[in-house]
Amino acid sequence: MSNLINYELYKQFHNCLPIVCVDIVLKTADREFLMLKRREHPAKNKWWFVGGRVFKNESLECAARRKVREEIGLNVENLEKIIGGHEIFFKEDPFGHGNGTHAIVSCFSSEIENIVNLKMDNFSSDHKLFRFYKNNWHPYLIKCLHKSGFSAKI
Repeated sequence: MSNLINYELYKQFHNCLPIVCVDIVLKTADREFLMLKRREHPAKNKWWFVGGRVFKNESLECAARRKVREEIGLNVENLEKIIGGHEIFFKEDPFGHGNGTHAIVSCFSSEIENIVNLKMDNFSSDHKLFRFYKNNWHPYLIKCLHKSGFSAKI
């Protein structure tokens, strides 16, 4: 499925419209979760989930599976939707239009077997497994992780 649109057209959409996205909490059998450090705005240099834009005529579940394949080169079997229709507003945007980023996100949870074969794409600079989330992370991340059974370190 090739639903890539012209860069300039997407920049205009991003400036004027909310973007529909999916994120995925990827859990290990050892009760850890995977986070990627973002290279681009929004949330540049922050730990974030695997995820991104949903294409036209693509289901949320298919988008979640695609994003895991594209961003880390792995496949997921079972997906569980844990949050739907959550709005996130960032002051930053990846295009420099100055109008921020408005995303409407559904978050899924899935187990991953082995991150040894993980192959990050160019949109992330690092990856790390965590057992606990940090209280200073974005409230959306905390909400998704909490719903996935994780907590902050006490």
